[in-house]
Amino acid sequence: MSNNRRNEPFRYDFKEPVPFELHILSINGAAVPAKPVSAVLHDISRSGCRLSIPLNMHVENNHVRVGMELVLHEEPLYIEGTLKWNKEQNGSFHYGVQLEIPESERDRLPKELRLLAGERKIMVR
Repeated sequence: MSNNRRNEPFRYDFKEPVPFELHILSINGAAVPAKPVSAVLHDISRSGCRLSIPLNMHVENNHVRVGMELVLHEEPLYIEGTLKWNKEQNGSFHYGVQLEIPESERDRLPKELRLLAGERKIMVR
């Protein structure tokens, strides 16, 4: 019998990264003018994701809240979160996002991930 001691949610890598529109909602609590930024989603879990954009948001010095308009399977999904870390890679900036999903939407993301796994569009890490 094996004990699963995993204390983090499973992370799913996309076989093909997912392009989407990222909205920077606020920086250090100050609202930012609404202008979407082209972004790419690389992996996701129930609590976070990794994305890349062409902007350096200096998250080590700033509290940045974002909104993401995604279509993972078929239905549009809107998720908000906070940028937690970043690193520059191949001319773009990769960010870790801590997702803030409302209670009423908590079941939706796992459902989308199950559908993508069934179609072999994501891999569990």
